[in-house]
Amino acid sequence: MLRNLASSLPALLIGAAGGAVFLYLRMPLAWMLGSMFLTGVLALGGLDKRVTLRVEPRLRAVMITVIGVMLGSAFKPEMIDRAREWIGLIILMLAYIPIVTTICYVMFRQLARLDPVTAYFSAAPGGLQEMTLVGEHYGGDGRSIILTHALRVFLTVMTVPVYFRFIENLNVPPMAQGDHLWQLQWHEGALLVACGVIGWYAARIFRIPAAQLVGPMVVSAIVHLLGWSHASPPPELVATAQVVMGAALGCRFVGTPLKEVGRIATYAALATFAMLAVAVGMTVAFADWAGIKSEALMLVLSPGGMAEMSLVALGLGVEVAIVASMHIFRIAVVVIAVPPVFRLLGLKKSG
Repeated sequence: MLRNLASSLPALLIGAAGGAVFLYLRMPLAWMLGSMFLTGVLALGGLDKRVTLRVEPRLRAVMITVIGVMLGSAFKPEMIDRAREWIGLIILMLAYIPIVTTICYVMFRQLARLDPVTAYFSAAPGGLQEMTLVGEHYGGDGRSIILTHALRVFLTVMTVPVYFRFIENLNVPPMAQGDHLWQLQWHEGALLVACGVIGWYAARIFRIPAAQLVGPMVVSAIVHLLGWSHASPPPELVATAQVVMGAALGCRFVGTPLKEVGRIATYAALATFAMLAVAVGMTVAFADWAGIKSEALMLVLSPGGMAEMSLVALGLGVEVAIVASMHIFRIAVVVIAVPPVFRLLGLKKSG
């Protein structure tokens, strides 16, 4: 275990350096975006041939648990009285998923010339790991699938906070806010740790997807809804988690030839911006109907990672619980619906 953690040190140091630079530049979500950007660039540049670039999965899982507990702390009792918003958002999400999947499938088939199986599972806006595993099971090219999804999350996470900060002039803080580590009372800290441990363990028992994030978030949400705690993980710990998450995402590009990245990245970028364009259009058209702030709806529909989009929502101070919950809903719908729809369409590798 210690050896595996030691092998993660180069990537984490690079991630921390990138985060520090972004923090100095006052960029939004500095620790995560800076870590992801610098690690990803150096991974594509071939630095892994000189030093090991990896992040121990167990370390990343622990840090994602921290994020889950933090997201759960955003749940408030008054949310229960806002059922209409949830119904409207569910309807919009159920419309958004097939629209963007269809658009991106056509783009991957007609422009990128990917085979039908690879194009289909690259287009569906689900979790990176889930889409890659299922896509490979049905005969798709796992490398192309994981690359398109990694770039989708990467570009979305890089674009959306910057858009809010510099276009909409909304303040997305460079790092999390809240009581510092030395200000946290010991019993509050113990309760937050218990939320993470119990939530992760329970989610694994029930085989809930993204157990290390969803389980702690649910338990933390219950604890905060009941008023047992009003604390959240301190910003120093959250910043550490963001560095680890950003470095892990950047390391996904290790060993990927630049030629392949260049070919797939162009179409992955086009597909990502098509998804964002649909999100913007639906936000403009339906935010008032759904009874939710436009920036919150934009984050709900943005095709980034659940944890990353929730962190942006936290920075903006808008509807963190709703954003996190709707991204869980999106991923669940895609994971459940995509395989049977694939079989119904009768797509084949050689098509």
